Amino acid sequence: MLTNTECNSTKPTDRIYRLKDSANLFLVVYPSGRRSWEFRYQTQGKSQALILGEYGDRKPALGPRAARDRRDAIAADRGKGLDPIVGRKLERERQHQALVAAKAQRAAVRLNQARAKLEGERGAITFKMVAEKWLAVNQAHWSKEHAAQNVQSLTDHVYKKIGGKHPEHIEPAHVLDLIDGMLVEGKVETARRVRQRMDAVFEHAGLYYGFKNNPVALAKRELAKRFKVATRAHPEENFPCISLKEAPQLLQAMRVYVGTPVTRSLLWFVAMTACRTGEARGATWAELDLESATWTIPAARMKARREHVVYLAPAVVKLLETLRPHTRGLPWVFPHPTQKHKPASENAILYVLASIGFKDRHSGHGFRRLFSTIANESGLHRGDVIEAALAHREGNEIRAAYNAATYEQERRRLADWYADELERLEATAKVVNIR
Repeated sequence: MLTNTECNSTKPTDRIYRLKDSANLFLVVYPSGRRSWEFRYQTQGKSQALILGEYGDRKPALGPRAARDRRDAIAADRGKGLDPIVGRKLERERQHQALVAAKAQRAAVRLNQARAKLEGERGAITFKMVAEKWLAVNQAHWSKEHAAQNVQSLTDHVYKKIGGKHPEHIEPAHVLDLIDGMLVEGKVETARRVRQRMDAVFEHAGLYYGFKNNPVALAKRELAKRFKVATRAHPEENFPCISLKEAPQLLQAMRVYVGTPVTRSLLWFVAMTACRTGEARGATWAELDLESATWTIPAARMKARREHVVYLAPAVVKLLETLRPHTRGLPWVFPHPTQKHKPASENAILYVLASIGFKDRHSGHGFRRLFSTIANESGLHRGDVIEAALAHREGNEIRAAYNAATYEQERRRLADWYADELERLEATAKVVNIR
């Protein structure tokens, strides 16, 4: 039998060699210097070799005595008909299964903890919280104005009634009650937008929080009936606009209006260009090229989200040149009178129209209708050119996809003609006195 001294004195060679201990127990010495105990035995006429462990005098390595004890235990098992190699495979499989079961148990614990946390969060959530998440996700794709409108409508009409409720506790009856309140007041269009935004919030709740309840969708048919009745009771009113016969009187009143150069110029600018009031108020000097008589409005400020070029008549260019010294070097063409970091107020034009006697009779948008009426009734300009000047979308989707015409020359002639036509109409007005 080998002693520890004999085992320690072994030297590696370029080949594996074995030193016999006793009863088919060997010390195997590898070229790397590693040493292990090997037990050899016969089973079904075949020689088998079983590695018992590494040699060493410290655990878990085996010294000679420990190796013999392990050999004797395996020999005893063989006497009972147990194959040590099969037993070792079974033990490894058992250990593997135990490891898998332990990992599965830990994963199950983490999953249950996550579910408990989610359920806790879901239980504490409110409609307002989901709506704010929905707004945060979508605001990156919206203009500032559109985002503000969404926030304002939810704040004014929704949060007060159902904002604090859990999304799954909101029923179709709550939605109908909320919408009915607006319809009774005649706020039909506002109610439509609120319904759309509520529907989008509930869809968001389903996608991101797993809530299956969408009371807006469930109330769809009933809402449609109520909107139909409300629309008949409160027909939509267009932006007020004077008749063509009243145009000379309006223009003459605008001419004699005494106000600041900015507000007076803003009114005439909108009247002659037929642009939307929001586009005019937000105009900057950087968007204007007075030499080429063009005003390029970026897509972000256009209703249709497409860049739009407005061709300026000589009268408009002259108006802008006269106005520029009054803008105090600010970027805005029509700056706010006191708040330099802002453009003119959205109600500036309405205030002027009210002061010259046209309150509720005409609006900033009314100048667009007036332009369309005058231009179309003249018979001098093609409808496509007039619509392009107004930055209207092509109604036919297929035609819109292929029609990239700008009609620049025709639109320049239209702009020049319209400015002259307004001057002609103004000359036919009776003299009025505006205080």
